[in-house]
Amino acid sequence: MPRMRLARSVVFLVCLVGGSPAAAQVPETGDGPPPTIASRVAGLTRVEGFIPLFWDARRGRLLMEIARFDTELLYAVSLPAGLGSNTVGLDRGQPGPTDIVVFERVGPKVLLLARNYRFRATSGNAAERLAVTDSFASSVLWGFTVEAEDDGRVLVDATAFFVRDAHGVAPRLRESKQGSFSVDESRSAVFLPHTKGFPKNTEVEVTLTFTSGDPAGSEVQAVAPSAQAVTIREHHSLVEAPDEGYAPRRFDPRVGVIPIIFYDYGTPVTAPLEQRWIMRHRLQKKDPTATQSAAVAPIVYYVDSGAPENVRQALIEGASWWNQAFEAAGFVDAFQVRVLPPGVDPMDVRYNVINWVHRTTRGWSYGSSIVDPRTGEIVKGVVTLDSQRVRQNVLIGSGLEAPWAAANGAAGGCAAGAAPDVSYLAQADRPADVEALALARLRQLSAHEVGHTLGYEHNFAASSYGRASVMDYPAPLVQVRDARLDLSRAYAAGIGEYDKFATRYAYSQFPPGTDEAAGLARVVNDGLAGGMLFIGDDDARRPDAAHPLASLWDNGADAVASLEQQLQVRRIALGQFGLGSLPPGTPLSLLEARLLPLYLHHRYQLQAALKSVGGAYFTYAIRTSAGSQPADVQRIVAPAEQRRALDAVLSTIDPEVLVLPQRILDLIPPAAYGYRGGIPEMFPHETGPIFDPVAAATVAADLAVTGLLQPARAARLELFHARDAANPGFHEVVRALLRHTWGQPAGRGPGAQGAGGGQSGEVRRAVQSLVATRLMDLGASPAAAPGVRAVATSGLRRLAAQLARSTDAHSRETKDEIERFLTRPNTPRTPTPPPPVPAGEPI
Repeated sequence: MPRMRLARSVVFLVCLVGGSPAAAQVPETGDGPPPTIASRVAGLTRVEGFIPLFWDARRGRLLMEIARFDTELLYAVSLPAGLGSNTVGLDRGQPGPTDIVVFERVGPKVLLLARNYRFRATSGNAAERLAVTDSFASSVLWGFTVEAEDDGRVLVDATAFFVRDAHGVAPRLRESKQGSFSVDESRSAVFLPHTKGFPKNTEVEVTLTFTSGDPAGSEVQAVAPSAQAVTIREHHSLVEAPDEGYAPRRFDPRVGVIPIIFYDYGTPVTAPLEQRWIMRHRLQKKDPTATQSAAVAPIVYYVDSGAPENVRQALIEGASWWNQAFEAAGFVDAFQVRVLPPGVDPMDVRYNVINWVHRTTRGWSYGSSIVDPRTGEIVKGVVTLDSQRVRQNVLIGSGLEAPWAAANGAAGGCAAGAAPDVSYLAQADRPADVEALALARLRQLSAHEVGHTLGYEHNFAASSYGRASVMDYPAPLVQVRDARLDLSRAYAAGIGEYDKFATRYAYSQFPPGTDEAAGLARVVNDGLAGGMLFIGDDDARRPDAAHPLASLWDNGADAVASLEQQLQVRRIALGQFGLGSLPPGTPLSLLEARLLPLYLHHRYQLQAALKSVGGAYFTYAIRTSAGSQPADVQRIVAPAEQRRALDAVLSTIDPEVLVLPQRILDLIPPAAYGYRGGIPEMFPHETGPIFDPVAAATVAADLAVTGLLQPARAARLELFHARDAANPGFHEVVRALLRHTWGQPAGRGPGAQGAGGGQSGEVRRAVQSLVATRLMDLGASPAAAPGVRAVATSGLRRLAAQLARSTDAHSRETKDEIERFLTRPNTPRTPTPPPPVPAGEPI
């Protein structure tokens, strides 16, 4: 079968280039002059293009004609056909490294040298530039042997250069614990259908088979027909380097545009050595003097024609929103989105593409770029979106709305022995609402990932001032109207005001004679005056994050009010959750997958509210030429606001929030036969196959408990309290946590149903044990400040003294565990791992 495929591939190339598939008669070389290129390639199939290629079908070799020596080229590696597992991170369309390379002729050899632009001198002194170049290592990526030459052109055998793991697949498989793999040359070859030449770029694709004698990891086993032979494709692009018509633009940390960073040894000694330029596409006005002008060459993105029609239309609509931002920057119709034409290879560097890929697991989408490392110019944007993510929004929507519920709006409870209600079959419009929700999110996601390929970073503060950016992570905005849920405005449509601000900074073209630095300063100052706050990844994702306005998947300027609203949405949705949350013919055990994102619906707003406890507002302020101190550089969250947030966070661990109605528990049986495994939206079970509501409650409670006891947050609380006693200290947080969880009885026995019995009592005891365990973990943590450990330990002593007066087994066991911890202070304690939080991000 592979032989037949190869033959068809060769014929395909012959049709393209008009060559002959006949094998060449290769002359023997001796000590004399090398043969001419014409004689060496006679009978071979020629692939015309930027760097001509010749296919030797008989020997399975790819020869390359090199005429450009000491001329800088872009060399990029990508992954056109991936593994299919997001966990491993080897996805279709994934870009790899991009280098500036030159071919150097050294006698019978040709070296492919990657130049090192991380260290440079931008001065006009050639000797100074050379001194920097010679001070830092470059990298020879490959050495070729000259086989023929004509008039300064040489022919080399490039087969081994291309048929290798240039993308780093084997190391990635090893790092992700999937096994020790290496390329099997006998099962690897040039992939001819995607080996093409164009005027400004040459594209070579290869089929690589990675083999391993070791047992493969579970991800490889799940996606590959044979776990011992993983076949994917890697793609090489040799591209004409951009000309000198592009002008780099300085980076400003107050605007979320991604920088390239390099060391410039040509700067004065009083200036910073480390320099930053932003990444952006080349875009120029036809009329530089006009306020609004068409572009000389608009930025065009092409959507994968392999996406389903409704998905493809959503991707086009969402990506097209960016034209609004370019209009705000003074361009007319400068950003366009089209469907990829038939026969066009998405790996062709001339096309910015939005790829639609498939995986076995749900995971992140990507917006990546091929960037000229010399200047920051984006040469090609590559967006990768996967089909699993849109299904997550169907999962969220079906949990919130119960779209297959009976016409009377009941939750769908079904008594034992009763016939199932099938009146939902007339409710065809209800599942359509869930699909509309998913497509609305997909439009936003398309705009978001395209934004990365235009040069923009995440802005996780934008949701705090009116859904101002598609570069934030949006939670579905569920509104409550007349005690019913309204998802009609779940996701915003269109580009945000912050996105227009960032585009004005990155892409505005100022009239001739304008001082660009002054023009950009005006853009930034106007944006800041308009409230355009930017806070990026590092200050939002980290577990010790402190900025109250920088969070993922949150809504609104008031995180506490939004948390209370999310809890109200959750109560209403749980009240209607039931059979109507599943389509007909689906096993009831899959209700658990729809329950999880609903049960944890508040999880991200909870994390946002936590950031006000021991939190501080700040900006990425810079010292301006005026010399005056910028306003609001850093400010501790007001004491009353911190305490309000603490109360809201503690409310999420109340049994009335965590306990699930018995009606729902009665609907979830163990996993149906044929449906076990492979579904990430499942809670941990300590009850075997039976759904475990106490473990689910522990997962939810630990989000709040671990957040409040985070070592850096605790240290900030102590620091801020020392500065001003009006601020709550960590001791206040510990007392409030213990009072909220251990201030009420949790015993068993007759008459304890209300205070400590039943499922409510089980959940309360689980949360109490969790609090004691997390305090012990913190009291023994080397990552915690000494004062933080002291407060945690003091809280445990008080709790042990309180529990000494109790007689129930739970209290006595907790007291004994605390005393064992207190009497072994020097014994290393292995932190108790948190219960695994299942997948559920609205991605």
